Amino acid sequence: MFGLQRLLALAAALLAACSSGSSTTTEAAPAASGSSDPPPLGSFIAPSPTQPPQPKSPQPNPLGLPPRKIKLDPGRRVFTFSEPMLANARIGSTLVLYAATAIGFDGDDLVIEGQSGGPSYKVHAGYVIPVPDNVKPKLNDVVLTEWNGVMKHAVVRRYVKDRIAVRYTDMEARTPEALLKGVRWVKQVDGLQPGNYAAHRQEGEYRHVLLVSPFEAGGVKRWFCLGFGGAALIADEADLQPIPIKWKGKAGAVVWAEWAGTMRRAVMQSESEPGIFTVKFERAGKPEVVGYGLIMNPL
Repeated sequence: MFGLQRLLALAAALLAACSSGSSTTTEAAPAASGSSDPPPLGSFIAPSPTQPPQPKSPQPNPLGLPPRKIKLDPGRRVFTFSEPMLANARIGSTLVLYAATAIGFDGDDLVIEGQSGGPSYKVHAGYVIPVPDNVKPKLNDVVLTEWNGVMKHAVVRRYVKDRIAVRYTDMEARTPEALLKGVRWVKQVDGLQPGNYAAHRQEGEYRHVLLVSPFEAGGVKRWFCLGFGGAALIADEADLQPIPIKWKGKAGAVVWAEWAGTMRRAVMQSESEPGIFTVKFERAGKPEVVGYGLIMNPL
């Protein structure tokens, strides 16, 4: 009896082993699409391919200005915009003109030397104000020059050995006189010229803008300009009135002066030094100080 039970137990064990072995060799049916069942243990799951975000390609002409050719002196000194600014520029974007060096041309585009050892980049000629070589400004000349690498407007005050003293005319009134050496100089001339200021008629008022470059589109003369806070804009030349690079007036004269990006009516109180004026705006608070390029006769 004991032997029969032992034989039956052995047979049952063999049957269970055979059944277990067959289950391990059976292939699982492919899962239906959208199934949430986990994959079999030990199976290889290929990682889904992921692409890192691609950097935005440098754009030499983000505003789509028409083709333009310019000539440069051998030194190829210019005022232009940095690559990060151009990469994201659009109408209304803040842009700042910096001193730079063009190291060559790529077609009509300029190749600009990168700042602080960075890579060079391309700029459409419409985003550049050329700087002539070997400019020697005279006393009382009105010029484009630099302040910490940023393009600024100034009046030449005096010579101090190998340096030139200037008074900035488009900065805070308390900005001290600067002694400059080895910087860029552009002598300003009156009229609608790159680097000059103008009054732009828009929406029933005149706004203060900086002229960068002219072009023609559809038979209409237009300008790429920078408005309040450096905002990029396009203006029809017919809507622009040049602001004199130099201005003379008497105390008590009614003038237009720049205030928060607009040309507002004011009364001139005094000229504290050549090119620097104190004015009192109508319906405003304390007197303000403005310089050449920010004051004109009313239109």
